[in-house]
Amino acid sequence: MKNWYILFVQTEKQSQLCFLLEQEGVHAFLPMMEYYRRDKKGLAEKPMFPGYIFVQSELDQKEFDSLLDSMGERRWGFIRQLKEEGGTALTEEERAFFQWLLDDAGTVRMSYGYLNPAGKAVITYGPLIGCERHIRKTDKHNCLVLMDFAFREEPVKLGLTILTLKELREQELYTEETESKILRNKEKGADKVSEDERVITVFDEELQEEVEIDIEALISKMTQL
Repeated sequence: MKNWYILFVQTEKQSQLCFLLEQEGVHAFLPMMEYYRRDKKGLAEKPMFPGYIFVQSELDQKEFDSLLDSMGERRWGFIRQLKEEGGTALTEEERAFFQWLLDDAGTVRMSYGYLNPAGKAVITYGPLIGCERHIRKTDKHNCLVLMDFAFREEPVKLGLTILTLKELREQELYTEETESKILRNKEKGADKVSEDERVITVFDEELQEEVEIDIEALISKMTQL
């Protein structure tokens, strides 16, 4: 199982440092998110957490530290590593969260859904399915939602396009499987969960089991530099 490390770097050097780390044999990437560009009237991508590089590697913490040290002055733009005492920056549960949210290219794709009669978003397609209770505000005009957790004291924004049910079905963004998931969530009382709850359940493909993740604790840890 691979370890995940997080590096805080100068924003203008982040892509270059990712390339150098790849040359050293580790998988380094910038988590990206799809968003709607109004000037181009289409989807584009931008870093989800500007200035933060995620690294996946089979190297343990000591070996990864040695790798960074060996790069010396070639670590252009490197500021510091987010590190838990004695181990990798992310736990198994936290890794599962990012594996669930990001696709194979390391991108959070645009989600799609509709507004129910109460004006609340119901997600029918994309990575935000099942996360409705963590949406604090829906910005229909800019195809964004503000989540109820923050990164460096700023609410996390993710892409969400609101359409009518007819449009969703026509674009195959609303299926019988989606409807079944929505009904199951209602039966479990997902729409009655306290607004203070920050825990979500995701399926860890490596462990082959469901794990619970405290999103607020995870984001809080990432900002303690």
